[in-house]
Amino acid sequence: MKHPQKFYPLSIIDTHMEQRITQVLDHKRIVHIIERMAWQIYEHHYQVDEIYLMGIKPRGNFLSRLLEEFIQKISSITIHHYEIELDKDQPHVSDPVLTPALKDISNKHIVVVDDVLNTGSTLLYALKPLLKYRPASLSTAVLVDRNHKSFPVHCDVTGIQLSTSLQEHVFVDLSVHPFKVYLK
Repeated sequence: MKHPQKFYPLSIIDTHMEQRITQVLDHKRIVHIIERMAWQIYEHHYQVDEIYLMGIKPRGNFLSRLLEEFIQKISSITIHHYEIELDKDQPHVSDPVLTPALKDISNKHIVVVDDVLNTGSTLLYALKPLLKYRPASLSTAVLVDRNHKSFPVHCDVTGIQLSTSLQEHVFVDLSVHPFKVYLK
Protein backbone atom coordinates (compact mmCIF):
# COMPACT_ATOMS: atom_id res chain seq x y z
CA MET A 1 0.00 0.00 0.00
CA LYS A 2 1.28 3.44 -0.88
CA HIS A 3 2.08 5.91 1.85
CA PRO A 4 0.02 9.10 1.94
CA GLN A 5 1.51 12.07 0.19
CA LYS A 6 3.00 14.86 2.27
CA PHE A 7 2.45 18.37 0.98
CA TYR A 8 3.94 21.67 1.93
CA PRO A 9 1.83 24.82 2.13
CA LEU A 10 1.19 26.62 -1.14
CA SER A 11 0.76 30.14 0.17
CA ILE A 12 0.30 32.18 3.27
CA ILE A 13 -2.51 34.70 3.43
CA ASP A 14 -2.54 37.38 6.14
CA THR A 15 -5.95 38.48 7.36
CA HIS A 16 -6.27 41.32 9.85
CA MET A 17 -2.51 41.09 10.46
CA GLU A 18 -2.99 39.02 13.63
CA GLN A 19 -4.27 35.78 12.14
CA ARG A 20 -2.42 33.68 9.61
CA ILE A 21 -4.17 31.32 7.25
CA THR A 22 -2.01 28.91 5.31
CA GLN A 23 -3.47 27.23 2.26
CA VAL A 24 -2.39 23.61 2.43
CA LEU A 25 -4.08 22.23 -0.68
CA ASP A 26 -5.63 23.88 -3.72
CA HIS A 27 -8.60 22.59 -5.70
CA LYS A 28 -6.53 20.69 -8.27
CA ARG A 29 -4.51 18.83 -5.62
CA ILE A 30 -7.62 18.03 -3.58
CA VAL A 31 -9.38 16.52 -6.60
CA HIS A 32 -6.26 14.47 -7.43
CA ILE A 33 -6.03 13.20 -3.83
CA ILE A 34 -9.73 12.29 -3.69
CA GLU A 35 -9.41 10.41 -6.97
CA ARG A 36 -6.42 8.50 -5.57
CA MET A 37 -8.39 7.72 -2.41
CA ALA A 38 -11.28 6.38 -4.53
CA TRP A 39 -8.85 4.08 -6.33
CA GLN A 40 -7.54 2.81 -2.97
CA ILE A 41 -11.07 2.09 -1.75
CA TYR A 42 -11.78 0.29 -5.01
CA GLU A 43 -8.54 -1.73 -4.71
CA HIS A 44 -9.60 -2.87 -1.22
CA HIS A 45 -13.09 -3.83 -2.44
CA TYR A 46 -12.72 -4.78 -6.12
CA GLN A 47 -14.17 -8.25 -5.51
CA VAL A 48 -17.41 -7.06 -3.87
CA ASP A 49 -20.70 -6.00 -5.46
CA GLU A 50 -21.54 -3.17 -3.08
CA ILE A 51 -19.97 -0.76 -0.60
CA TYR A 52 -21.65 1.27 2.12
CA LEU A 53 -20.04 4.73 2.30
CA MET A 54 -20.90 6.53 5.53
CA GLY A 55 -19.86 10.17 5.70
CA ILE A 56 -19.62 11.92 9.05
CA LYS A 57 -21.57 15.17 8.77
CA PRO A 58 -20.97 17.76 7.66
CA ARG A 59 -17.57 17.74 5.93
CA GLY A 60 -17.00 13.98 5.92
CA ASN A 61 -20.28 13.68 4.07
CA PHE A 62 -19.04 16.01 1.30
CA LEU A 63 -15.90 13.88 0.96
CA SER A 64 -17.98 10.70 0.93
CA ARG A 65 -20.13 12.01 -1.94
CA LEU A 66 -17.04 12.93 -3.96
CA LEU A 67 -15.51 9.50 -3.33
CA GLU A 68 -18.79 7.93 -4.47
CA GLU A 69 -18.63 9.87 -7.76
CA PHE A 70 -15.07 8.74 -8.48
CA ILE A 71 -15.71 5.10 -7.50
CA GLN A 72 -18.72 4.99 -9.82
CA LYS A 73 -16.57 6.31 -12.68
CA ILE A 74 -13.97 3.55 -12.28
CA SER A 75 -16.07 0.53 -11.28
CA SER A 76 -19.45 -1.14 -11.39
CA ILE A 77 -19.66 -1.47 -7.59
CA THR A 78 -23.01 -0.35 -6.19
CA ILE A 79 -22.56 2.42 -3.63
CA HIS A 80 -25.00 2.90 -0.75
CA HIS A 81 -24.61 6.28 0.92
CA TYR A 82 -25.36 7.09 4.55
CA GLU A 83 -24.78 10.18 6.66
CA ILE A 84 -23.55 9.88 10.24
CA GLU A 85 -24.38 12.75 12.57
CA LEU A 86 -22.81 13.10 15.99
CA ASP A 87 -21.58 15.83 18.28
CA LYS A 88 -17.88 16.08 17.38
CA ASP A 89 -17.11 18.04 20.55
CA GLN A 90 -18.81 15.49 22.82
CA PRO A 91 -19.25 12.26 20.83
CA HIS A 92 -19.71 10.17 24.00
CA VAL A 93 -22.89 12.04 25.05
CA SER A 94 -25.30 10.47 22.54
CA ASP A 95 -25.30 7.76 19.90
CA PRO A 96 -24.64 8.70 16.28
CA VAL A 97 -27.70 9.14 14.06
CA LEU A 98 -27.61 7.49 10.64
CA THR A 99 -29.61 8.81 7.71
CA PRO A 100 -31.39 7.07 6.10
CA ALA A 101 -32.32 4.68 8.91
CA LEU A 102 -29.88 1.82 8.94
CA LYS A 103 -31.08 -1.55 7.70
CA ASP A 104 -29.24 -4.79 8.28
CA ILE A 105 -25.64 -4.39 7.19
CA SER A 106 -24.44 -7.79 8.36
CA ASN A 107 -21.72 -9.12 6.07
CA LYS A 108 -21.58 -5.81 4.18
CA HIS A 109 -18.49 -3.73 3.40
CA ILE A 110 -18.52 -0.36 5.14
CA VAL A 111 -16.22 2.65 4.74
CA VAL A 112 -16.62 5.45 7.29
CA VAL A 113 -15.43 8.78 5.87
CA ASP A 114 -14.40 12.02 7.59
CA ASP A 115 -12.51 15.12 6.55
CA VAL A 116 -9.83 15.37 9.28
CA LEU A 117 -8.48 12.79 11.72
CA ASN A 118 -7.20 14.57 14.79
CA THR A 119 -7.52 12.70 18.11
CA GLY A 120 -9.55 9.81 16.69
CA SER A 121 -12.53 10.23 19.03
CA THR A 122 -15.03 11.17 16.30
CA LEU A 123 -14.15 8.13 14.18
CA LEU A 124 -14.09 5.83 17.20
CA TYR A 125 -17.58 6.86 18.32
CA ALA A 126 -18.89 6.73 14.73
CA LEU A 127 -17.58 3.16 14.32
CA LYS A 128 -18.82 1.82 17.65
CA PRO A 129 -22.55 1.33 16.82
CA LEU A 130 -21.71 -0.28 13.47
CA LEU A 131 -19.88 -3.18 15.15
CA LYS A 132 -23.10 -4.72 16.45
CA TYR A 133 -24.13 -5.49 12.86
CA ARG A 134 -21.05 -7.67 12.25
CA PRO A 135 -20.03 -6.17 8.90
CA ALA A 136 -17.84 -8.17 6.53
CA SER A 137 -15.35 -5.29 6.65
CA LEU A 138 -15.20 -1.92 8.32
CA SER A 139 -12.63 0.61 7.18
CA THR A 140 -11.99 4.33 7.47
CA ALA A 141 -11.01 7.08 5.04
CA VAL A 142 -9.94 10.67 5.80
CA LEU A 143 -8.64 13.47 3.66
CA VAL A 144 -6.20 14.85 6.28
CA ASP A 145 -4.53 12.89 9.11
CA ARG A 146 -3.07 15.29 11.69
CA ASN A 147 -1.27 12.58 13.70
CA HIS A 148 -2.54 13.79 17.12
CA LYS A 149 -4.30 10.56 18.05
CA SER A 150 -5.49 10.03 21.62
CA PHE A 151 -7.46 6.92 20.67
CA PRO A 152 -6.31 3.73 18.88
CA VAL A 153 -7.78 4.66 15.51
CA HIS A 154 -5.99 3.79 12.29
CA CYS A 155 -7.06 5.17 8.95
CA ASP A 156 -7.11 2.70 6.08
CA VAL A 157 -7.22 5.34 3.34
CA THR A 158 -5.54 8.69 3.99
CA GLY A 159 -5.29 11.58 1.57
CA ILE A 160 -2.40 13.40 3.25
CA GLN A 161 -0.62 13.42 6.58
CA LEU A 162 -0.12 16.89 7.96
CA SER A 163 2.08 17.67 10.94
CA THR A 164 0.56 20.50 12.92
CA SER A 165 0.77 21.97 16.40
CA LEU A 166 -2.08 21.34 18.80
CA GLN A 167 -3.00 25.04 18.60
CA GLU A 168 -3.48 24.96 14.82
CA HIS A 169 -6.74 23.94 13.16
CA VAL A 170 -7.21 22.30 9.77
CA PHE A 171 -10.24 23.52 7.82
CA VAL A 172 -11.61 21.57 4.87
CA ASP A 173 -14.19 23.06 2.52
CA LEU A 174 -15.53 20.64 -0.09
CA SER A 175 -18.99 22.18 -0.20
CA VAL A 176 -18.29 24.58 -3.09
CA HIS A 177 -15.81 24.96 -5.92
CA PRO A 178 -12.95 25.62 -5.63
CA PHE A 179 -12.27 23.13 -2.83
CA LYS A 180 -9.91 24.31 -0.10
CA VAL A 181 -7.84 22.92 2.74
CA TYR A 182 -6.15 25.45 4.96
CA LEU A 183 -4.44 25.75 8.32
CA LYS A 184 -5.29 28.44 10.83
